[in-house]
Amino acid sequence: LNYSPATVCEMCDLARPEPAPLPVKLRPPSPVRRVPALPIKPKEPAPEDLDSWRQRLMKEEGLKLIQLIRDGEKKGVSPEEVYTSMRVAGDSSILPCKWLKTELPLLLDQIRILVATSSLKSVSDKTSFLSGGATRLLLFLTLLFQVKELCALGFSDEARCHDVLRQSGGEVRGALALLQRPLLEPFHNRIWSDKPEPPVDIHHPDKQRICRRLLAVYDLPSWGRCELALSLLLEHSAPYSLEDVVQAVRESHDREFIKRVLAKECPICLSVFPHSKMQSLTSCQCSVCCGCFQQHFTIAVRDKHIRDMVCPVCWEPNINDPEHLNSYFSTLDIQLRECLEPEVYELFHKKLTEQALIKDPKFLWCCHCSYGFIYDGDQLKVSCFQCRNSFCAQCKKPWESQHAGLSCEQYQSWKRENDPEYQRQGLAGYLRDNGITCPNCRFQYALSKGGCMHFCCSQCRYQFCSGCNNPFHTVMDECSVSGLHAHHPRDCLFYLRDWEPSRLQALLQVHTYTHTQSTPQYNTGDWNLVIEQKDEGGQQPDSACGAQTQPGHAGLCEKHYREYLVSLINSHSIDPAPLYSSNELLLACRRYKKLMDEVPLGDKVPRKK
Repeated sequence: LNYSPATVCEMCDLARPEPAPLPVKLRPPSPVRRVPALPIKPKEPAPEDLDSWRQRLMKEEGLKLIQLIRDGEKKGVSPEEVYTSMRVAGDSSILPCKWLKTELPLLLDQIRILVATSSLKSVSDKTSFLSGGATRLLLFLTLLFQVKELCALGFSDEARCHDVLRQSGGEVRGALALLQRPLLEPFHNRIWSDKPEPPVDIHHPDKQRICRRLLAVYDLPSWGRCELALSLLLEHSAPYSLEDVVQAVRESHDREFIKRVLAKECPICLSVFPHSKMQSLTSCQCSVCCGCFQQHFTIAVRDKHIRDMVCPVCWEPNINDPEHLNSYFSTLDIQLRECLEPEVYELFHKKLTEQALIKDPKFLWCCHCSYGFIYDGDQLKVSCFQCRNSFCAQCKKPWESQHAGLSCEQYQSWKRENDPEYQRQGLAGYLRDNGITCPNCRFQYALSKGGCMHFCCSQCRYQFCSGCNNPFHTVMDECSVSGLHAHHPRDCLFYLRDWEPSRLQALLQVHTYTHTQSTPQYNTGDWNLVIEQKDEGGQQPDSACGAQTQPGHAGLCEKHYREYLVSLINSHSIDPAPLYSSNELLLACRRYKKLMDEVPLGDKVPRKK
């Protein structure tokens, strides 16, 4: 029995057999996924040192020269001849030995001819030149090749080439600069000259030259655009200028579109202009030429009101719309700054400033001289800075000592009861004192309302109804009426002026209000003397009514007596609907687009009470 492992048995001294190999246990595959290794980028060789590169190049050239010398010795050519042929032949692909047999005889013939025709006159000079050896010959051959190089560039004068090579020290680039300097002299003179650039001659026979100049001077995007511009300019019936065509071609490549852009008709002068010479406003789509645009707004600024500066074709925008008006003038200011003369543009700014001041709630108009100013005080008595006269800041009437300590209503009541002049004028004075007040700028007019109901303020050009102060419109989105009109309330003089005086008196009597029928002392004649605004041939003068007075109408004509009765109805906010006939009720409901038991009069009528 063996007690320890050994190769020989302890009992019988026999070697034991080799044990059978154990089965290899395979490991289960690992659950971890093997990621392939990234390819390694080969390292770039380090850049060669400049000195090493030079040494390697010199070594290669030296080995090449040694090989050529060995080949020459085999053919009976000396090393000096090999080196000379390499210097003279330059970069030629012909081997030195072959060059000596084929090219050298021709070169020597040229040298002989050149020496014979050169400036070496004496025999001693020629002998000394030829005795210079290979170095002198090499220099001469180099000079000859440099002259040939300059002649190949277009300079045919060989004597001039020799001179410039001598001046440049044998450098071809320096000699070329000396030869090109006289050729560039006209170009330099044109560049540094103070004279304007000569115009492009479109009728020049060389069309390519014209296109090149268009491409260089006007910076067109392509060669095809240059040819398109040239073809448009060469049309026989084309009234285009070069700048207009270039600008249009730079923006588009469509020929028909460009021709439409270059032929715009001005609706005022009926002349044809390119689109670049047309002006348009932001309020409309109309376009006029620059000349008509400048002339229209120059006349409007000098002779008209600021609100007359609208489109000369369609008369937009709507002046009575303050929101559109502010945005319109902000853009118009930029356009007028470029086209108007400085003094006209300054006047435009002055009028624009006055227009903005009128909108201030503290702005007052003097009732004596029509001068306007800003008043920051809180007293009723105001003195005008222009005429030094005083007036009331609230009722805008001339100031009297009796107004001190009284409200405007109390002062007006005292004036009716105690002022003999006011009593003598009667209802004419009442109509004058209760005349027309512009709702936009608050300027007062001592006029009756019996004339045309469409009133245009002379100070701000605001168009409104003198009976209800509502604005006049031409076109409104929510209204079907396309003409000039205003939206009047049913108690406006616009509707009640068609009522008979007896019917108006009955309406006042229903509400227990009294009215005057007696004739004043100042008007004992048969004609009405109330001042009103009339429309005569496009002008609106202020003159007496001149109509015949009627008995029982307090010395007024029937028209102005109706105005007096309607003013009483308006001052007491009396609704005329109770006296409407059935037809008038239907018309009123159709006008308001409502059919109901009652339509209130409303409390937003802009009439001053």
